[in-house]
Amino acid sequence: MWPTLFHIQGAAGPIDVNTYGLFIALAFSAAFLIIHLRARRAGVNPDQLLLGYVAAAVGGMLGARLLYAVSVDWERTISDPMSLLSCSGFAVYGGVLGGAVAVLSWAAANKLPLWKLADLAGPAVVIGNGIGRFGCFFAGCCHGAIAPTPQNPVGLLPAAFTGGQIWLSRTFPFVTLEFHGGVGRIHDVPLYPTQLFEALAYTTLAVFLAWRWTRRKFDGQIIGLALVLQPPIRMISEALRADQRGYVLSWEVSEKVAAWFPGMSQAGEQLGAHIVGITTSQGIGLLMMVAGAVILVARRHAGVDTTAAPEPEGDLLEELA
Repeated sequence: MWPTLFHIQGAAGPIDVNTYGLFIALAFSAAFLIIHLRARRAGVNPDQLLLGYVAAAVGGMLGARLLYAVSVDWERTISDPMSLLSCSGFAVYGGVLGGAVAVLSWAAANKLPLWKLADLAGPAVVIGNGIGRFGCFFAGCCHGAIAPTPQNPVGLLPAAFTGGQIWLSRTFPFVTLEFHGGVGRIHDVPLYPTQLFEALAYTTLAVFLAWRWTRRKFDGQIIGLALVLQPPIRMISEALRADQRGYVLSWEVSEKVAAWFPGMSQAGEQLGAHIVGITTSQGIGLLMMVAGAVILVARRHAGVDTTAAPEPEGDLLEELA
């Protein structure tokens, strides 16, 4: 839709500033800001979290790149680990898992309250995912399958804009996207608006989790809810995407059944049959839902630790120096 924000003239030639990269930076910034503003109310000194943000960013980017490479071409990744440096994609759940491992390891080493940090991170990670999907929208990636042709559509973008169009119509799915370029695989036809669907759904969920955080009954409740409620959003989105890569389990179905899963069935048609299945992200999502349910049940009587945040002992910059 608008993959390149602007160009910078460098010594070695023009440098593209990508819109996707901008929104990823905004996603991390928004998540860290939410955590930082609420940390003291949770009994955590926000100054102690600065290195944790670095751990989250590094672990998240590495995890996102690793899961993408493994799910798309795991044989190449295993045989040539250096190929991770040349692949061009990221997987959201890889980023979430990589960031979680990095932050939990750092927090445990510094003896910080893990459940409180997890509750702080729940809404922040979800809103970060929502903002990141706008990056996918502008880049033209993570799009949906080919949608039914809208009847008497109305375009929201001016005709002079050459990157694509957002169509409104009275026929399902009511909103479709059309990309004339970018990194996506399907151009110049109406597509299901999976990026916008996820962005709206994640933002709504983040607002709910942030509201619930102020009314939590026990430490661990918010991260438990996030783990249970976020995966269904991704699962629905995956069912509307035409991408046969990354199936961990697939099977052939009739044309009638395939009509209920337009993204999966169109991906299957690329393989010569009506095929649906469970993608890597959907499989991870199912495991996350189980983990969230276990947390909610196991910690329902834990209560909320009301210990106040410790006061900083000195200037943070002096401590780091």
